[in-house]
Amino acid sequence: MSMINYASREINCKIVYYGTGLGGKTTNLEYIYSRANPDTKGENITFDIQYNKRDMDNILPPEEMRAQINPMGLPDFEGVATEGKGVFETLSAVSKLVVSTLS
Repeated sequence: MSMINYASREINCKIVYYGTGLGGKTTNLEYIYSRANPDTKGENITFDIQYNKRDMDNILPPEEMRAQINPMGLPDFEGVATEGKGVFETLSAVSKLVVSTLS
């Protein structure tokens, strides 16, 4: 979803993290918030996929994950949110998708 403020010449977009419980959504957001520039905090549906918790034992290989939950070939990333791995890469990719959708 985007909101246009013509007076300030700003376009504000909302990015939503969606996934299973205990999947790492909050950890991703906490990592981003704690490291983002405070000046940058603040209906275009685009998305990418993050395969989080890649540091755990007995995980499926990324190729099998892609085959099962990403058959459309959307941008996807491996991540370990507690270590910050893949967090900003995922956010950057979805942000670029939002901007290109608005263009």
